[in-house]
Amino acid sequence: MTVLVTGATGHTGRHVVAGLRAAGVDTRVLVRDRAKAPSGVEVVQGDITDPAEAADGVDAVYLLWPLFAADGIARTLEPFQGKKIVYLSAMSAEHGGVWGDVEAAVEKVTDDWTFLRVTGLASNALAWAQQVGTGVVRAAYGQAKRSVVHERDVADMAVKALTEDHAKQTYLVTGPEAIAQAEQVRLIGEALGKPVTWEEQPPEEAIAQLSRYLGADFAASAVHHWASLVEDPEPVSLDVPRVTGHPARPFAEWAREHFS
Repeated sequence: MTVLVTGATGHTGRHVVAGLRAAGVDTRVLVRDRAKAPSGVEVVQGDITDPAEAADGVDAVYLLWPLFAADGIARTLEPFQGKKIVYLSAMSAEHGGVWGDVEAAVEKVTDDWTFLRVTGLASNALAWAQQVGTGVVRAAYGQAKRSVVHERDVADMAVKALTEDHAKQTYLVTGPEAIAQAEQVRLIGEALGKPVTWEEQPPEEAIAQLSRYLGADFAASAVHHWASLVEDPEPVSLDVPRVTGHPARPFAEWAREHFS
């Protein structure tokens, strides 16, 4: 079989490529910048909104949809009619939104789909990197408890879904525990070998700050979600160990890999 990996230079995609190559699977990548493409794979330069060339002749695709709206997703999926599609989705897809819209569109073009719904990626903590250098991270809702997942666990799930029969399966992909954002920051400091503390930011200030690159609606939704997690933590799923055969990697391991 030949598998197409979209988002192949991103946090999860590069590990999906590595996992497929280790499994001996012919791999093609769709990238906007050929210079950043991983080595040892077939490269198609282009954009996910126009994947016809990259989709030609492949049997399966690891799909990322990087936009904040699903406009154009039906046209994007046309070249994948009847193919295996493993889509990196989000837990909130069950309530609709862009992730739910993409899932619905995928179901219209193939019966061989797998949805990997993440609560959140540990790699999102890289957004704190500059503040971590100062020893203080200022953000909203430090006591919001999140079950963020290591990107390599997402990739391991994707490789299993791409190379085995996981048709019409929806998996909740999480880390092994729900830990407060302030505790994540402390663990990053531990990995660095120096204290890093959390400074609580007013929610309105956080929304205004995030709106600059997420848009006002998406930023407000994210901050309101964090607020809910103070009393109602994100769930912890056993799908990672059940599908991959190994425990989900803890946040402390992710912090050591990225900050030590």
